[in-house]
Amino acid sequence: MDWKLAVQRLGLLVGAVGIFVACNSQPALEPGPTEIIITEGISAPAPALRTPGVHPLSDLAASASLGGSSTTPVSLNGQNCTTFPDETVTITYTITGRQNNPASFQVYTLWTYNGTAWAGSVPVTVNVPARAATDPATARAVTVTLRNTSGGGTGTSSFTIVPFNVITSAPAALNTSAGNATIYVAFSTCAAPNTPPSLTLPADITAEATSSAGAVVNYVVTATDQQDGDLSSAVVCNPASGSTFPLGQTTVNCSVTDSGGLLASGSFKVNVQDTTPPVFSGVPTGQVNLIAANIHGAVLDIAGLGISATDVNNVSPPVSIQCTPANGSTLAIGSLTTVSCTATDSSAYPSPNTSAPVSFNVFVGLNTNGVGFLPPLREAAPFSAHKRGSTIPHKFYPPRYADGTPATDLAAGLRLKLVNTGVPTESYEQSTSDDFSAGSTAWRYDPDSGHYIFNLKTGTNWGTGQYKTTVSYAGVPLAETYFELRR
Repeated sequence: MDWKLAVQRLGLLVGAVGIFVACNSQPALEPGPTEIIITEGISAPAPALRTPGVHPLSDLAASASLGGSSTTPVSLNGQNCTTFPDETVTITYTITGRQNNPASFQVYTLWTYNGTAWAGSVPVTVNVPARAATDPATARAVTVTLRNTSGGGTGTSSFTIVPFNVITSAPAALNTSAGNATIYVAFSTCAAPNTPPSLTLPADITAEATSSAGAVVNYVVTATDQQDGDLSSAVVCNPASGSTFPLGQTTVNCSVTDSGGLLASGSFKVNVQDTTPPVFSGVPTGQVNLIAANIHGAVLDIAGLGISATDVNNVSPPVSIQCTPANGSTLAIGSLTTVSCTATDSSAYPSPNTSAPVSFNVFVGLNTNGVGFLPPLREAAPFSAHKRGSTIPHKFYPPRYADGTPATDLAAGLRLKLVNTGVPTESYEQSTSDDFSAGSTAWRYDPDSGHYIFNLKTGTNWGTGQYKTTVSYAGVPLAETYFELRR
């Protein structure tokens, strides 16, 4: 074959091959026909191999770390739960391929469920740098918060997070068609959180002591728990109800623990006091007659009178007795004294208790048994008779003191009184200025005869008739009789 013809045929074949390649390959990075130069006498060169075409867009793909499928939903509690009501999901955006210019897009990072639909808010911008086709994939992580404001409930739901506000430019722009992320949510029943139990304590208790050990005090403490119900039987108190509480103030500490280990505690006070005054015994109901111990009188001896006072139940001994006049005072002969006494215990909680006063009368006299006038006076009828103006000796044995000793030291205080029984207004009484004596001016004790003597000189002007004659000491009658006074 003529070589020229061969070259022509070869040129046609190359053209056909060029057309086939152009029709069956992706667009080249630098489009345009390939020029082949044929030099005569030299074999035609093989056509150059074309570089495979590159997709003009970089690709964005999104995947969720949790909740990416219906089999791996996010477990979200309702807002009525008090512990961690929100959940978070991390979405990873992966960019591959060539990216000529930087790009960006936005997604919402807070998604709220109102019981019907999800709504996104709080947008964040994701920036994509320029990249070559051969660069490793670029990853961007976005944390999305899920919140249920519907108050709770059960069931499932889902929503799709779609990129928006995409900023990109050609060639090789960002393709976001695979950038949607669907989030699946399962609403779980919200278990009520464990709450501590509640104690119901009594107010501070005040009790009256019943012995020196204090008082038995009973009280009631109850407890309830939102989860466990009535926990009253689990309450522990120290000291326990029914214990004997000592005098004074004691703090009672109580506690209870629920099944979840939560503790409630509290305290109250028990005040045991002694406010009961002592009581008397042996207090005389009538007049007390004492015999003088000596010329000074009798000593007031409360215990000797059988008077005592005790604290009720012997709670706060000892008990002291205070009297007016004081115990141990000397009461004069002839005195009638009202003695008033109170008793006080030794209580310190809150303070000593004093009884109401008790009182009784004490009279101090002399033992006059066997005392009477001696002759010439007679103690019984017929009584002696005397003329007016005569001297009538008055003699009597002395009374005795409490120990039986004769009271021979009373002469200075002896007094004689005469009363005309027929004319009661006519009376005569010995005084310091007029002792009606003859031969002596006052009473005297005659140790030889062992009796007192007083010589009464009657007056000639005295009335006749029967007279009652009485000798006394400090108002205490010692001897008494009658005599007849004649002309």
